[in-house]
Formats: sequence, C-alpha cells, structure tokens
Amino acid sequence: MRRLFRNYLSNRTLFYNLFDEAAKNVVDMAELLVTVVNTGNFEDREIIFKKIDTLEHNGDDLTHKIYLALDQVVFTPINRGDIHTLASCIDDVADTINEASNRMYLYNINEFVVAIKEIALLIQQAGVEIQKVVNLLSVSNSRTATDEACKRIKALERQSDQIYYHAVAELFANETDAINLIKYREILSSLENTMNRCKNTGDALEAILINRQN
Repeated sequence: MRRLFRNYLSNRTLFYNLFDEAAKNVVDMAELLVTVVNTGNFEDREIIFKKIDTLEHNGDDLTHKIYLALDQVVFTPINRGDIHTLASCIDDVADTINEASNRMYLYNINEFVVAIKEIALLIQQAGVEIQKVVNLLSVSNSRTATDEACKRIKALERQSDQIYYHAVAELFANETDAINLIKYREILSSLENTMNRCKNTGDALEAILINRQN
C-alpha cells in the first residue's frame, strides 16, 4: 500500500511538472513572437524565428513525454482522457505559433501591420493565463482563480476575432498589392488560429475542473 501511494505521488508530480514545462514553453514562444513583430532588424528577426522553431521542437518532446507517461503509468492525478486532450491542446498552441512565425519568415515581410502586433500581444497574454491555470492544477481550492483565468482567455479570443475581421476587411479595402494582401491575410489567419487554439486549451482546462467536481 505504501508503495502504491508513493507511486501515485510520484506520478502526480511527473504530470504536473511536464504540463508546467509545456505551458512555460508556449509563453516563451509567444514572447518571442511579440518581440519579432516589433523588431525592424532583419538579422535579429532571423535569430528569433530560429529560437521559436527550436522551442516548438521542445514542445513536441514534452508532449511525447506526456503521452509516453500515459502508456506507462497506472494511477494518474487527472482523468487520462483529460491529460491527453490538454497535452494535445497545448501542443497545438505551440504548433500554430510556429506556423505564424514560419510564414512571417518565408514571406519576408518588411513591416508588420498594427493588427499583427496586436494579435501577437493577445496570444502572449493568453499564454500567460494558460500557464497560470496549468500551474494551479496541483493546487487545491483554486477554482475561483482558474475560472477567472479561463474567462480572460475567452475574452482575449473574442478581442482577437474583432481585430482579425477588421484587419482583413481593411486589407481588401485598401491594399493595392495583391501579393502583400495574400501575405498579410495568411499571417493574420495563422495568428487568429493560434488564438482559437488558446481558447481550446482554456476549454480543456475548464473540463478538468468540472470533472474534478463530479
């Protein structure tokens, strides 16, 4: 019995630590994304793009470790399905940040429109809220704080929607260069997709809280 209890505590720490690392990795990527869209030096941008790509690979490794632990561990601190869903959602955020970054790099954008900078900042803010909730998963009686953070993620996603639709409409109305229009629209689409993935992660975290109460 003591051995089973020790194993449960060890597994509890394992999963929470991996999720903490994955959430921090997303925040680091989002912060670099904000930096790159506000940087005018092309050489500095290239360095940042490479850092984002490296962090995305780190995120893949963390997701793999979580899935591997699910196959090996009998007693998990959270419902197994919830662990898989949350790991997948966090990984999706990292993937879409990297997708947006790759498009910025490949399209060789000279100047980022205001909407790109604004949505990048919202992604960073959503990442911080995700990290906050993930860090609270191991804490008892944290429902109020987690509820508030999940609400902020949804509010940030709605704000991003408004910026995105307005920016796309403005592009079609005012951008005379068809190639630039396509480039900006594709980057904005990637950023908006990232915000949607952040919302999905918030939903997955909410589901974990609900399942705990049942």
